[in-house]
Amino acid sequence: MSTPAAVLAPLLLAGVFLLSAWAKAAAPDSTLSAIILLRLPRLIQRRWVARALPAGEAVLALGLLAPWSVIARGAGWLTLALGLLYTLIVARALTFNPRPTCGCFGRIGDQRIVPRTLVRNLLLVAAAGVAVALTSAGHTVPAMLGSLDGTGWAWLVGATLVGVMVALIGGRRAPAAAPQPASSGNASDAAAEDPEDYRRQPTPHVVLLGQDRLPITLVELAAQRAQLLVFANCTCPSSVSALRLVQNPDPRLSAIDVRMVFSGLMPPEQLADLTPGSESLYDHGHTAWMALGMASSPGAVLVGADGWLAGGPVHGLPEIESFIEEIAQALSQGPAIASDAVAH
Repeated sequence: MSTPAAVLAPLLLAGVFLLSAWAKAAAPDSTLSAIILLRLPRLIQRRWVARALPAGEAVLALGLLAPWSVIARGAGWLTLALGLLYTLIVARALTFNPRPTCGCFGRIGDQRIVPRTLVRNLLLVAAAGVAVALTSAGHTVPAMLGSLDGTGWAWLVGATLVGVMVALIGGRRAPAAAPQPASSGNASDAAAEDPEDYRRQPTPHVVLLGQDRLPITLVELAAQRAQLLVFANCTCPSSVSALRLVQNPDPRLSAIDVRMVFSGLMPPEQLADLTPGSESLYDHGHTAWMALGMASSPGAVLVGADGWLAGGPVHGLPEIESFIEEIAQALSQGPAIASDAVAH
């Protein structure tokens, strides 16, 4: 394993771990929520773990680049072990419904757990295997780079440019269209409507829990007043900002109730600590999340008092803020918000 091209493996791993460490350090709340949503042992569901993890990844990255073979060898084996652990966690999370976000790179890139995530991890494990073989043979990154001739450096620079180009082209995903809840109405009527128009759906019969652990159906909740429900299944910065919108609602929304719904994030008794003075709800088992067609956190939906959904779901903080503005404008035109759909 002395071919010059093999140096790409530890360099790639060092770059990935440094990027991951930087992203996690910048968003510790996202890392902590990912740990919780991935259903890892409660022992490590701690904020200090979320803060220590990026430091450990950064140390591993520097170890892979170390000029001392003993340190490089230890970092190689630890990288392989960590890569295998991450891969097992992702493989297990693929069986969850709904699937959580992985939090591998903080808030960078596509954080959904999909089969491609598992393939990515397997490729990184393969690179770690190459790094272990290199370091076990006594090679280090500085020594290998020092032995490269002009052709070797040309290949290294070319491979780097290809990697950067692939990242720029495929690193972002287009925002997915918000899925609409399954309709139980007249299929022919729905088909006749313009697909761009918002089609109202019956309010699903799902059960939510209050902070007092008492159950209430979504239909019962909206029987007297329309409900603007803001959903979150993590504590990423955008979800926390959405929570602030709920805690300080727009005065123009006084005719409806604005509530936060935590979907599978924490037990009801902990909600009072996170949302003091508010009437937050808990969506056990993500049943409301799935029934309403939520795709990502945060999301919002307007439930009318007439037994029908009046708008949404919408996803992302800017979309929720726009959604709230449209609802406020509709309310200013009259009390028909409970029965008229908002165009989302």
